[in-house]
Amino acid sequence: KPRALIQMATGSGKTFTACSIIYRLIKFAGARKILFLVDRNNLGKQTKGEFERYVSPYTNGKFTDEYVVQHMRKNAVEPAAHVVITTIQRLYSVLKGEEEYAEENEETSMFEMENPLVREPVPVVYNERLPIETFDVIVVDECHRSIYNVWRQALEYFDAMLIGLTATPSPQTVGFFRGNIVQDYSHTKAVADGVNVGYDVFRIETEISK
Repeated sequence: KPRALIQMATGSGKTFTACSIIYRLIKFAGARKILFLVDRNNLGKQTKGEFERYVSPYTNGKFTDEYVVQHMRKNAVEPAAHVVITTIQRLYSVLKGEEEYAEENEETSMFEMENPLVREPVPVVYNERLPIETFDVIVVDECHRSIYNVWRQALEYFDAMLIGLTATPSPQTVGFFRGNIVQDYSHTKAVADGVNVGYDVFRIETEISK
């Protein structure tokens, strides 16, 4: 199945799970190049840090000692990179053929900047610098934002398997991934497993509401 959705509660290790998946895909499944999409630059930095901390359960070595992880700062994919981390903004800029893209434009989520339901998307066309077969797998962080307009066009441009990560999938997100939910790890399960800390519930009652 070419699309898979991973639903995991916030704080339960979505990025660590993605690193584990990506490591195995490269090491055992012959994946040559994997794209990890985020919607703002600080998430890209956090993701790069997660790869740098990841230790292989097979070699006890660091992910980045075995494989090259690129956090894109310029509009070019390193030929030697096994994992490419970038924002949708920069990816879209590359697909449009732009030579440069300012980093400050990556600090805010495109989803937050505009209404993704009504904006007319700019068409994505074939770009020989980034052929559709560039990536074997695309991992999409916060994928509940990924099924509209610019996001969707960029995702569907590539001939790659899609793996979505989200804590809050909408019905539209589940539909985009064709109902193929391969992991459903709720907050309740995470607390029961001791992965997420427990919490207290406070019910506040006012004169007019509860």
